[in-house]
Amino acid sequence: MRFIDSNIFIYHLAADPRYGGRASEIIGRVEEGEPAVTSTLVLIQVCSYLKVKRREDVIPLFLTFIRSMPNLLKAETTIVDLLSAMEIQTKQSLKWSLWDDLTIAAQMKRLGITEIYSNDRDFDTIQGVRRIF
Repeated sequence: MRFIDSNIFIYHLAADPRYGGRASEIIGRVEEGEPAVTSTLVLIQVCSYLKVKRREDVIPLFLTFIRSMPNLLKAETTIVDLLSAMEIQTKQSLKWSLWDDLTIAAQMKRLGITEIYSNDRDFDTIQGVRRIF
């Protein structure tokens, strides 16, 4: 099982000319049955992106789409994840500016997942996380 980062959803929603095809391929695999996981942090990131882009009207459609994917586990983001992110940051001497990626890495660790669908190269700096795009 792999974790899905926010940029996959964003590229898919925006039909990004450069990365949209790859993102849509990943989403399609999950729709066809590949088990995957994302988190409430990721969903908030996508909704925030839509708000910044003045596309708030798409938020209900996005959330309905996410809810319709039975093979996509939606993990809650907890204070324990944030504290675990602090531990990863300290142990690996990473910048705290990566807080959201560190939190996702902590969630992945909690869920026993090592691979993430993402185009965010910051994940390449976090030990124990293998980025796939």
